[in-house]
Amino acid sequence: MLQPLPPLGSQTSGHITALEYLSKYKRVAANYPSNLRTFYSPVDDVAGALAELIDGAAHSVVVAMFGFNDARLADSLRHKLVAENVFVQLTLDKSQAGGAHEKALLEREDYPASSIAIGHSEHGRIMHMKLCIVDGRYTATGSTNWSTAAETLQDNHLVIIDDPVVAAEARSRVDAIHANILNG
Repeated sequence: MLQPLPPLGSQTSGHITALEYLSKYKRVAANYPSNLRTFYSPVDDVAGALAELIDGAAHSVVVAMFGFNDARLADSLRHKLVAENVFVQLTLDKSQAGGAHEKALLEREDYPASSIAIGHSEHGRIMHMKLCIVDGRYTATGSTNWSTAAETLQDNHLVIIDDPVVAAEARSRVDAIHANILNG
């Protein structure tokens, strides 16, 4: 039986790891690499795995997302934004965030302006990342936009990696893009 998701930044000695927990969304072979899980839409519950990852965040959630109109994931981020101990940073592409669905979602969530940057890359092009970093440890990346179509209709993938070095590298890049948008 699966236990509740442990805080992602904690050691889980004697308990299942967060990635093992996320395997409830997709069972994997016993010899599957222990530091990652791969999900494929539309056959796997990509949104469910992402929501669990965000909901389990204890310290930080940093997102760089091209397409974002999934209300469930928006609600998960909103819950973390109001938590005193969790830092949330959201970097969105201007061409997508201005869409009808995205605009309505952002207005409904009423995210604090200090945590969100909407714009383009340093080169004036689209910011096409699909990336989420949780607690400086977990990196969720792949081809999946955070949208109903990407999660339930299209063939996409999501890889969640448990590695603080990978997370630090991704965070460095996202922070540079975020800062450029805010200061550009």
